[in-house]
Amino acid sequence: MVEIKPFGAWPSPITAESLSSGSVAYDTCVDNGSIYWCATVATEQGRGQIFKQKINESNTPPQALLPEGYDCLTRVHEYGRGSFKVSNDLIVFSNNKDCRIYTIINDEIKPLTPADTLYRYADFAIDTQNRFLVCIREEHFVNEEPKDVVNVVVSIDLNSGKETVIAHGKDFYSSPRLSPCNNELAYVCWSHPNMPWDFTELYHAKVEFENEQLNLRDLVCVAGDKIDESISQPKFGNNGTLYFASDRSLFWNFYSFDGKNVNLLLEKPLEQDFVGPAWRFNNSDYTPLESDASKLVVINKNFLAILDTKLKTLTNLNCKYDHFTYIRVYLDEEGNEYVIGDMSSPTEPSQICSYDIKNQSIAHIHRKSVATRLDPEYLSVGEEVIFPTTNGKSAYCYYYAPKNPKFKGDGLPPLRVLSHGGPTGSTDNSYSRAIQYWTTRGFAVADVNYGGSTGYGREYRNRLQLNWGIVDVDDCCNAALYLADQGLVDRNKLAIEGGSAGGFTTLASLAFRKVFQAGCCCYGISDITLLAKETHKFESRYPDRLIGEYPKDKAVYEERSPLFKADEIECPVIFFQGSEDKVVPPSQAEVMVNALKQKNVPVAYVLYQGEAHGFKRAENIKRTMELEQWFYGQIFGFPVEGIEGVEIYNFPSNKK
Repeated sequence: MVEIKPFGAWPSPITAESLSSGSVAYDTCVDNGSIYWCATVATEQGRGQIFKQKINESNTPPQALLPEGYDCLTRVHEYGRGSFKVSNDLIVFSNNKDCRIYTIINDEIKPLTPADTLYRYADFAIDTQNRFLVCIREEHFVNEEPKDVVNVVVSIDLNSGKETVIAHGKDFYSSPRLSPCNNELAYVCWSHPNMPWDFTELYHAKVEFENEQLNLRDLVCVAGDKIDESISQPKFGNNGTLYFASDRSLFWNFYSFDGKNVNLLLEKPLEQDFVGPAWRFNNSDYTPLESDASKLVVINKNFLAILDTKLKTLTNLNCKYDHFTYIRVYLDEEGNEYVIGDMSSPTEPSQICSYDIKNQSIAHIHRKSVATRLDPEYLSVGEEVIFPTTNGKSAYCYYYAPKNPKFKGDGLPPLRVLSHGGPTGSTDNSYSRAIQYWTTRGFAVADVNYGGSTGYGREYRNRLQLNWGIVDVDDCCNAALYLADQGLVDRNKLAIEGGSAGGFTTLASLAFRKVFQAGCCCYGISDITLLAKETHKFESRYPDRLIGEYPKDKAVYEERSPLFKADEIECPVIFFQGSEDKVVPPSQAEVMVNALKQKNVPVAYVLYQGEAHGFKRAENIKRTMELEQWFYGQIFGFPVEGIEGVEIYNFPSNKK
């Protein structure tokens, strides 16, 4: 029998503990019949671990390669990734404990770079003969300013460790890639105030390695010097062809460089983005086939597809999954080709799979979802909703209805609006156990792709230029109001949550609009002037395009900053923050908490010692989710049992 119970208080089969299991796998690579990947281990204080598994032994548990004391992670650009690489059984990785590069040969771990430097390394490419590697090096200084940090491309001799700077002068570099056959190198670079999705340049050069160092010759700018475009993910096919993605058509499509000309790979560019924004290193949204480098396997919206560069055709493959990341290819001993990647769908959690291209079927599951699979009766599938927003435009969100076969509520459910980070990021409706945590408890969820999000082309992405704190706020508010107007959610129980830049949108929505009745801010920005003054190099000029130049446009910064409108916030807010966050320092949360305390607004603050930007430790992930639910229970008046609360300042009925 279905029991009537208040929305938000339904018992759920998803525990908060389970949300820290099964972290995302990244930097997947294939070498000599084995697949490797990296994943954070929440139960080991969030350290990065490298896993290895023989491709044809997918039923055997993967081998963890790093003993205690090693943490495969890089903080170049602060967001990292590209933390390891494998070539001919040689493993190279960045150790976050000391920022040195280490090698693993025959299970023996040795340092490659010296101790006691302020260098960080990321995004490795290894010469096919294992003579040298190429990577990004980021130099830091004591008491540095963002402008002091130096980014370059270096080559490192794999025997002596000798480093040679081979590209310098730009503010940022990424994606150094070596050709497997022609002694060639390609890399992407850009300078302030651009971000990698604004305007970048692609360079190509011949390389010569002698006397323990790499020399470049015939260096040319392939793209980005004559027209404004964002270029990313350069890759060489095994025939030496250089491929890359560019949004010169206003959407990220695929191109090649034949040594003289840049060529579009389809008959005409499509009005869709084939790749995502380069927030982190080593993204892989496509790859040339090993069996025929004139063909690419690409992500075509919700399909894997084969792009034939000779016929200029795009052919979808049949696969039960429809979301893909870190895709690679490999050939088996019989010449059959497979796609390896992290694959998921709205109903299937993320798993690392081998997909048989010829038979169009899943051949192996290498990394199964750690969390217990959710019974379909509990599963809420996100439906994309196009809703009207400001200035006669439309925006997008994924709507998840509350779903639990054992309970129903009285009236309409509360709504939890999610504002993603970035703000140049995006969300999709791939399976999220964290979202199901809420829907199985009786919450509706709206995951918003506000103007400025990627995946909809440059025009949609540029909506946020000089309008951060306006367009994103309008779209989050209008999503909530639209769903309320449709009779899907309770207009008096609307909450908004966001982390990082999404935390700013959360606070701005509460300060400048009267739509929401509660908010949750995770490591979010409250004073944009502090962001302009304190943040790291990668994002230090990001606000120039989102807000304006600082300090010239200081008045605009203050006008948009929720801190200076704290007296306008009327609803309760809970803050979660890491003590070691360098992207959004704790001061961002603390100035807001103190301001709300002084204005007599209900507020709670949770500071996690040792956490950085985004929580990685199992106990903190669990605590954050439980406390957010408990907080809403206090505010919206539904019972939440078994959770020890925290003090809510200025709140009269502060139950624990």
